[in-house]
Amino acid sequence: MTDFGALRRVNSADVYKAGRLAASLSRTVDGGTEFRYVPEYSGDPIASTLPLGSEPVIGAAGSVPPFFAGLLPEGHRLTVLRRAVKTSADDELSLLLAVGADTPGDVQVFPAGADPVDVRSLINCMSPDELEFDRLVDDVDQQAIPGIQNKASASMISTPIAAGFGRFILKLSQSEYPHLIENEAVHLAAARALKLPVAASDLVHDKSGRPGLLVRRFDRVHDGDTWRRLAFEDATQLLGLPPSAKYNVDAVQIVAAIADLVRAPLIAARNLYLQFLFAWLTGNGDLHGKNVAVLQDSQGRWDVAPLYDIPCTLIYDDDSMALPIAGRTKGLRARHWAEFAAEIGLPPKAANSAQQRALRAAAAVDLDRLPFTGSPLNMTRRELRVRRGELAQALDS
Repeated sequence: MTDFGALRRVNSADVYKAGRLAASLSRTVDGGTEFRYVPEYSGDPIASTLPLGSEPVIGAAGSVPPFFAGLLPEGHRLTVLRRAVKTSADDELSLLLAVGADTPGDVQVFPAGADPVDVRSLINCMSPDELEFDRLVDDVDQQAIPGIQNKASASMISTPIAAGFGRFILKLSQSEYPHLIENEAVHLAAARALKLPVAASDLVHDKSGRPGLLVRRFDRVHDGDTWRRLAFEDATQLLGLPPSAKYNVDAVQIVAAIADLVRAPLIAARNLYLQFLFAWLTGNGDLHGKNVAVLQDSQGRWDVAPLYDIPCTLIYDDDSMALPIAGRTKGLRARHWAEFAAEIGLPPKAANSAQQRALRAAAAVDLDRLPFTGSPLNMTRRELRVRRGELAQALDS
């Protein structure tokens, strides 16, 4: 059994980038942290906000640079991890060391001098119906999976998308959001009509029939006998913000940050416009700064990452956008989407085409497939009819 408590006594960590020792993270005498590249490293930067150079980056009061903080789990998973390490939430280095061997993207963090080894996924079985999903919620997962949703790392699961092996995230049900798993599965399926990359997923069930959503990790690619890690950064990491700031940015800021990095800025702007518009048309009020990201391919080119974490939150009485569009999160009209398009440099013709495509994709959402009834479902249908009708009328005028 891993002695997580011992990590509080580790004063320095090695940071690997794409399998190469690149930098160190150390505790400072005043309780902060120091990030510094090792002199001999000459590869890609650890993150877009940590350019190569000899100057250290200092974090205060136990905090690590925002890029690293963005690798940590949130919500219940962070609570489980914090209890295992027996530390406070602001001791980010100790928490990072507990899950740093397998984080999103191609960065790994180990105690200084330790061999860089892989850790097992929390789930390693041949079939979901061998498991009891509820028992996984309070287990420590040594693979870092950011986000509030209850999730578990998985491999060697035989499903249509897994084909017997792979690298996956299993999303688990949450009592406060009934049928969230089925909800997201329906919206991921409909999002494919946007003609954008979408995370591959499969609705699975455990031995008691409880649902889970198995999502293929798009930051891992099979390369011969190994798995190659692909660099990945969400929008808060690109903006140098901690995860807690994921709602405190504007959609325009996110588009600008991503456009500065990717190989085709205008295509990225259109892609992101489609994502935000699809969220509004499907009642997704949780498209925040950690649910939009960039992914680097095996040739080193950055593009907008596939869509992920896209359920309808309107059905849980959340009727606002997570981030402002044209300065507002509620009461959006077609003119606000035209204003947003202009703000991100999307020509009117491209914006109109994107609106038509987003409407078609939103229409592909089959709410009848979801086990909701009564007022929540009826209210959701009414509001979405209003939103889609508003946009369709503007396109016809």
